[in-house]
Amino acid sequence: MSRFTPNSKYVKYRDNTWIQCRKRIYLYWFKFLKHAEDSPDHKVQWNKYRAWGGKDAVMKMKFDAWWEEYWKDCFGIDKEKDSCKYPVNGNPKADGIRYALLVYENLHRGSNWDIAIHIQKEETRKRYPVPSFSYAMEDLDTKGNMKWGYERKRVRDESSRTGYRIEKIDNTRGEYDDKVWQNQEEKRKVQSMVGRYKKQAMKHLESVCIGNF
Repeated sequence: MSRFTPNSKYVKYRDNTWIQCRKRIYLYWFKFLKHAEDSPDHKVQWNKYRAWGGKDAVMKMKFDAWWEEYWKDCFGIDKEKDSCKYPVNGNPKADGIRYALLVYENLHRGSNWDIAIHIQKEETRKRYPVPSFSYAMEDLDTKGNMKWGYERKRVRDESSRTGYRIEKIDNTRGEYDDKVWQNQEEKRKVQSMVGRYKKQAMKHLESVCIGNF
Protein backbone atom coordinates (compact mmCIF):
# COMPACT_ATOMS: atom_id res chain seq x y z
CA MET A 1 0.00 0.00 0.00
CA SER A 2 1.26 3.48 -0.80
CA ARG A 3 2.31 5.79 2.03
CA PHE A 4 -0.69 6.90 4.06
CA THR A 5 -1.50 10.60 4.17
CA PRO A 6 -4.34 11.59 6.54
CA ASN A 7 -5.86 14.27 4.36
CA SER A 8 -9.27 12.89 3.36
CA LYS A 9 -12.51 13.26 5.30
CA TYR A 10 -13.57 9.86 3.95
CA VAL A 11 -11.05 7.93 6.02
CA LYS A 12 -11.33 9.82 9.28
CA TYR A 13 -12.94 7.57 11.83
CA ARG A 14 -12.68 7.80 15.62
CA ASP A 15 -10.47 7.30 18.67
CA ASN A 16 -7.75 9.27 16.88
CA THR A 17 -7.52 6.42 14.39
CA TRP A 18 -7.79 6.57 10.62
CA ILE A 19 -9.02 3.89 8.26
CA GLN A 20 -8.23 3.53 4.57
CA CYS A 21 -11.81 3.44 3.22
CA ARG A 22 -15.34 4.17 4.22
CA LYS A 23 -16.87 1.63 6.57
CA ARG A 24 -19.16 0.10 3.98
CA ILE A 25 -16.23 -1.15 1.90
CA TYR A 26 -15.34 -3.36 4.85
CA LEU A 27 -18.97 -4.42 5.13
CA TYR A 28 -18.80 -5.75 1.57
CA TRP A 29 -15.52 -7.53 2.32
CA PHE A 30 -17.21 -9.13 5.34
CA LYS A 31 -20.24 -10.21 3.27
CA PHE A 32 -18.18 -11.64 0.42
CA LEU A 33 -16.14 -13.57 2.97
CA LYS A 34 -19.30 -15.13 4.38
CA HIS A 35 -20.45 -16.03 0.88
CA ALA A 36 -17.08 -17.57 0.07
CA GLU A 37 -17.30 -19.78 3.14
CA ASP A 38 -20.82 -20.86 2.18
CA SER A 39 -19.83 -21.56 -1.43
CA PRO A 40 -18.92 -25.15 -2.37
CA ASP A 41 -16.67 -23.72 -5.08
CA HIS A 42 -14.40 -21.74 -2.76
CA LYS A 43 -12.09 -22.51 0.13
CA VAL A 44 -11.35 -19.76 2.64
CA GLN A 45 -7.88 -19.74 4.19
CA TRP A 46 -9.04 -18.85 7.67
CA ASN A 47 -5.47 -18.64 8.96
CA LYS A 48 -5.38 -15.33 7.05
CA TYR A 49 -8.17 -13.99 9.27
CA ARG A 50 -6.92 -14.61 12.79
CA ALA A 51 -7.09 -10.89 13.62
CA TRP A 52 -10.76 -10.93 12.52
CA GLY A 53 -11.55 -13.45 15.24
CA GLY A 54 -11.35 -16.33 12.79
CA LYS A 55 -14.17 -18.29 11.21
CA ASP A 56 -16.40 -18.38 14.29
CA ALA A 57 -16.45 -14.60 14.71
CA VAL A 58 -17.12 -13.87 11.05
CA MET A 59 -19.78 -16.51 10.49
CA LYS A 60 -21.64 -16.09 13.78
CA MET A 61 -21.53 -12.32 14.38
CA LYS A 62 -23.48 -9.56 12.66
CA PHE A 63 -21.27 -7.01 10.97
CA ASP A 64 -21.87 -4.04 13.28
CA ALA A 65 -21.09 -6.07 16.40
CA TRP A 66 -18.06 -7.61 14.72
CA TRP A 67 -16.88 -4.19 13.53
CA GLU A 68 -16.98 -2.67 17.00
CA GLU A 69 -14.72 -5.40 18.31
CA TYR A 70 -12.22 -5.74 15.48
CA TRP A 71 -12.07 -2.64 13.29
CA LYS A 72 -9.21 -0.85 14.99
CA ASP A 73 -6.88 -3.83 15.15
CA CYS A 74 -7.63 -4.94 11.59
CA PHE A 75 -8.01 -1.67 9.69
CA GLY A 76 -6.74 1.14 11.89
CA ILE A 77 -3.75 2.91 10.35
CA ASP A 78 -0.57 2.60 12.34
CA LYS A 79 0.92 6.11 12.19
CA GLU A 80 4.46 4.82 12.58
CA LYS A 81 4.19 2.15 9.86
CA ASP A 82 1.71 4.06 7.68
CA SER A 83 -0.17 0.82 7.13
CA CYS A 84 -2.78 -1.51 8.59
CA LYS A 85 -3.05 -5.29 8.94
CA TYR A 86 -5.64 -5.61 6.18
CA PRO A 87 -5.19 -2.96 3.48
CA VAL A 88 -7.75 -2.63 0.70
CA ASN A 89 -6.38 -2.89 -2.83
CA GLY A 90 -6.58 0.11 -5.17
CA ASN A 91 -9.35 2.67 -4.99
CA PRO A 92 -12.54 0.63 -4.56
CA LYS A 93 -15.86 2.00 -5.82
CA ALA A 94 -18.50 1.22 -3.24
CA ASP A 95 -21.48 1.19 -5.60
CA GLY A 96 -19.78 -1.13 -8.06
CA ILE A 97 -18.91 -3.59 -5.28
CA ARG A 98 -22.46 -3.37 -3.94
CA TYR A 99 -23.98 -4.16 -7.34
CA ALA A 100 -21.62 -7.12 -7.80
CA LEU A 101 -22.70 -8.37 -4.38
CA LEU A 102 -26.38 -7.95 -5.23
CA VAL A 103 -25.96 -9.80 -8.52
CA TYR A 104 -24.22 -12.67 -6.75
CA GLU A 105 -26.91 -12.85 -4.09
CA ASN A 106 -29.59 -13.04 -6.78
CA LEU A 107 -28.08 -15.61 -9.12
CA HIS A 108 -31.00 -17.89 -8.31
CA ARG A 109 -33.38 -15.45 -10.04
CA GLY A 110 -32.48 -16.92 -13.42
CA SER A 111 -31.22 -15.08 -16.49
CA ASN A 112 -29.15 -11.89 -16.43
CA TRP A 113 -32.28 -10.02 -17.44
CA ASP A 114 -34.35 -11.51 -14.60
CA ILE A 115 -31.60 -10.65 -12.12
CA ALA A 116 -31.46 -7.04 -13.31
CA ILE A 117 -35.23 -6.60 -13.14
CA HIS A 118 -35.38 -7.90 -9.57
CA ILE A 119 -32.46 -5.81 -8.36
CA GLN A 120 -33.84 -2.68 -10.00
CA LYS A 121 -37.23 -3.17 -8.35
CA GLU A 122 -35.72 -3.66 -4.91
CA GLU A 123 -33.17 -0.87 -5.18
CA THR A 124 -35.82 1.57 -6.42
CA ARG A 125 -38.07 0.62 -3.52
CA LYS A 126 -35.37 0.78 -0.85
CA ARG A 127 -33.05 3.59 -1.94
CA TYR A 128 -32.48 4.65 -5.56
CA PRO A 129 -32.35 2.89 -8.96
CA VAL A 130 -29.20 1.32 -10.38
CA PRO A 131 -28.20 3.69 -13.22
CA SER A 132 -26.97 0.93 -15.53
CA PHE A 133 -30.22 -1.04 -15.03
CA SER A 134 -32.57 1.79 -16.00
CA TYR A 135 -34.11 -0.28 -18.83
CA ALA A 136 -34.60 -3.38 -16.68
CA MET A 137 -38.40 -3.51 -16.76
CA GLU A 138 -40.71 -6.49 -17.18
CA ASP A 139 -42.84 -4.61 -19.70
CA LEU A 140 -39.96 -3.36 -21.87
CA ASP A 141 -41.12 -3.79 -25.45
CA THR A 142 -38.45 -5.72 -27.36
CA LYS A 143 -40.79 -7.21 -29.98
CA GLY A 144 -43.39 -4.68 -31.10
CA ASN A 145 -43.97 -4.91 -34.85
CA MET A 146 -40.67 -6.65 -35.51
CA LYS A 147 -41.17 -10.34 -36.05
CA TRP A 148 -37.81 -11.45 -34.69
CA GLY A 149 -35.59 -8.40 -34.32
CA TYR A 150 -31.83 -8.54 -34.62
CA GLU A 151 -29.49 -11.15 -33.27
CA ARG A 152 -25.74 -11.29 -32.91
CA LYS A 153 -23.83 -14.19 -34.39
CA ARG A 154 -20.13 -14.96 -34.01
CA VAL A 155 -18.62 -15.80 -37.39
CA ARG A 156 -15.11 -16.85 -38.36
CA ASP A 157 -12.85 -14.02 -39.57
CA GLU A 158 -9.17 -14.76 -40.11
CA SER A 159 -8.36 -11.05 -40.43
CA SER A 160 -9.63 -10.33 -36.93
CA ARG A 161 -7.26 -10.32 -33.97
CA THR A 162 -9.45 -12.88 -32.19
CA GLY A 163 -10.22 -14.90 -35.30
CA TYR A 164 -13.90 -14.01 -35.08
CA ARG A 165 -16.21 -11.08 -35.63
CA ILE A 166 -19.72 -10.32 -34.41
CA GLU A 167 -22.24 -10.04 -37.21
CA LYS A 168 -25.77 -8.65 -36.82
CA ILE A 169 -28.44 -10.78 -38.45
CA ASP A 170 -31.59 -8.90 -39.48
CA ASN A 171 -34.64 -11.03 -38.74
CA THR A 172 -37.16 -8.20 -38.90
CA ARG A 173 -38.43 -9.24 -42.34
CA GLY A 174 -38.81 -5.59 -43.18
CA GLU A 175 -41.06 -4.86 -40.23
CA TYR A 176 -38.68 -2.51 -38.49
CA ASP A 177 -39.51 -0.50 -35.37
CA ASP A 178 -36.90 2.04 -34.26
CA LYS A 179 -38.08 2.15 -30.64
CA VAL A 180 -38.16 -1.61 -30.33
CA TRP A 181 -34.68 -1.87 -31.82
CA GLN A 182 -33.43 0.68 -29.27
CA ASN A 183 -35.03 -1.34 -26.47
CA GLN A 184 -33.30 -4.47 -27.73
CA GLU A 185 -29.96 -2.69 -27.66
CA GLU A 186 -30.54 -1.36 -24.14
CA LYS A 187 -31.60 -4.80 -22.94
CA ARG A 188 -28.37 -6.27 -24.28
CA LYS A 189 -26.39 -3.60 -22.44
CA VAL A 190 -28.14 -4.43 -19.17
CA GLN A 191 -27.53 -8.14 -19.66
CA SER A 192 -23.89 -7.47 -20.44
CA MET A 193 -23.53 -5.31 -17.32
CA VAL A 194 -24.96 -8.09 -15.16
CA GLY A 195 -22.40 -10.42 -16.72
CA ARG A 196 -19.64 -7.99 -15.76
CA TYR A 197 -20.91 -7.82 -12.18
CA LYS A 198 -20.93 -11.61 -12.04
CA LYS A 199 -17.27 -11.71 -13.04
CA GLN A 200 -16.45 -8.98 -10.53
CA ALA A 201 -18.22 -10.93 -7.77
CA MET A 202 -16.22 -14.05 -8.59
CA LYS A 203 -12.98 -12.08 -8.40
CA HIS A 204 -13.98 -10.73 -4.99
CA LEU A 205 -14.79 -14.24 -3.77
CA GLU A 206 -11.41 -15.52 -4.93
CA SER A 207 -9.62 -12.57 -3.30
CA VAL A 208 -11.28 -12.84 0.10
CA CYS A 209 -10.40 -16.52 0.23
CA ILE A 210 -6.73 -15.56 0.50
CA GLY A 211 -7.20 -12.57 2.79
CA ASN A 212 -7.37 -9.79 0.19
CA PHE A 213 -9.99 -7.38 -1.07
